[in-house]
Amino acid sequence: MQKAKEEKYWFIEEDLLKPIDWEFFNTLPTRVQNALELYMRGKISIGKAAEIAHLFFREFDKIRAKARIPIHFEG
Repeated sequence: MQKAKEEKYWFIEEDLLKPIDWEFFNTLPTRVQNALELYMRGKISIGKAAEIAHLFFREFDKIRAKARIPIHFEG
């Protein structure tokens, strides 16, 4: 069961310095939640997630940061 949870996102939630703010996350519009979920799963880039959410990149990134979702650097 733990293994499945670890594979859900590209990061391990328990390893984050500050936990994701799920309370804030759940107040967001569904399209923003869906975009963030795809981003956290590593399926899309942050730019594509902003497009899906119908937000400008900077606005979407501010929401990501407020929700305490870590940024994913692809290398």
